[in-house]
Amino acid sequence: MSVKQETSTEAYEKGSLANAIGEPVMIVPKRTPEEKRNVARNRRIEFAWALLYMLPALIIFIAFTYIPFFRAIYLSFFITDAKGDPVKFNDVKYYSRILNLDDSGRSEYLRSIWTTIIFTIMVVPLGIIASLALAVLATAKVQIIGVFRTIFTSSVAISVASAAVIWSLIYSPNVKVTQWLIDLLQIKSTTLLNDALTALPAVAFMTIWTSLGFNFIITLSGIQAIPQDLYESGLIDGAGGWKAFRFITLPLLTPTLLFLFVISVISSFQAFTQFNVLVGNEGPDGTTNVLVYTIFTAFWKDNRYGFASALSVVLFVVLLVLTFIQFKSLDRKVHYQ
Repeated sequence: MSVKQETSTEAYEKGSLANAIGEPVMIVPKRTPEEKRNVARNRRIEFAWALLYMLPALIIFIAFTYIPFFRAIYLSFFITDAKGDPVKFNDVKYYSRILNLDDSGRSEYLRSIWTTIIFTIMVVPLGIIASLALAVLATAKVQIIGVFRTIFTSSVAISVASAAVIWSLIYSPNVKVTQWLIDLLQIKSTTLLNDALTALPAVAFMTIWTSLGFNFIITLSGIQAIPQDLYESGLIDGAGGWKAFRFITLPLLTPTLLFLFVISVISSFQAFTQFNVLVGNEGPDGTTNVLVYTIFTAFWKDNRYGFASALSVVLFVVLLVLTFIQFKSLDRKVHYQ
């Protein structure tokens, strides 16, 4: 390897700014054909070893993700027997029924999709705003702030099923913790979960509480990753308190908030456990019959495997479209450092 010192005129003609100021250029000799073959062979060997190390995970991923996914797509075009084997080709009739395009007048499946959308609107914005508020409070420089951080993250250690059991006791008419809210809203039912007006918001509030710990940890990590020099510079310029949050914290936190928004939307559309534990059915007037519970009913209760597969494919497509829209619309407002 040789080092060649070029003049500024020669470097400028070659378009190199570094060489134009007189810096040396490291000239690497060209590889021989034999060396190129050795490099290519070494890369193939490294790739083979990497593939070997990833093989167990790939096998599990293919066996429990891709194969069931393509199997569901396949079954969605067939009428199945009690064992789940296809017996008759059904074309796209299942999809027509789900989207109410078969002139049957059955709109309960579109209603379940709409119920899932309403549930997501209830959960996602409030969950992110609450986690952001708690994360900002957790950055306060006080002695016992560690205790509050532990309290804020406590819901992470509780599973959704366990949290649903806890909240089923809170909503129970025997405990009467929410009796004041029932009296305030003048609900005729003895519990919030049995009234069409409050059933879905009650489950949504429990979901917000359950996801608060995870959202808080991610948001707090994003805030702590912001360089403190920016706050010091902003304080010199008179940006303190709300202005620092508005013009420093919030813009630099947008990548974290985008991640939370996408993950929360997907999680809300896939919510099932809390509905199954708290309500256990379609709810009053079908107000809690979200799409995943409709899939559960079609698969486990009615043994309609083909129709349940079609519902699963619809759920996948809806999530795919929503994720694409979120990235296209929100990514423009994200400030990457």
